[in-house]
Amino acid sequence: MAFWDTSALVKLYVRERDSNRFREIMQTSPSVPIISQLSLAEMHRALWAKEFAHAIPENRAERTYQVFRADVATGVIDVIPFGHDVQQEFDRIIPICYRAGPAILLRSLDGLLLASALIAKLPDLVSTDSRMRAAGPLLGLRVLPN
Repeated sequence: MAFWDTSALVKLYVRERDSNRFREIMQTSPSVPIISQLSLAEMHRALWAKEFAHAIPENRAERTYQVFRADVATGVIDVIPFGHDVQQEFDRIIPICYRAGPAILLRSLDGLLLASALIAKLPDLVSTDSRMRAAGPLLGLRVLPN
């Protein structure tokens, strides 16, 4: 079972040079991708940023987001709710990352997403984000792709 960061998740919905690699990870996984409730908002913003940057055709962001939300609604993607437990785990991992040598300067949302993965006791993190990829092993997560 793997927790998917939005940096990787978006590659399942928007054609990028390495999208096939992430589709293969999803297809060979024994379970569905698992995301944070916060990723719902982050995915919406990421798709609009891609449309704004002309990385996807005009009027594609909202349609793609609706496909993504339908996948969430039908269980193609599972969602970890944001709650007090995630906040407590966030409070625990931030000092670990900032005290590491070298320090891993996590952003707030990245820390909350990692906390979600840890609360769900997921062994794997699928991400392309360099800070999350650095923090993953420090926090006991196997990072994909290798």
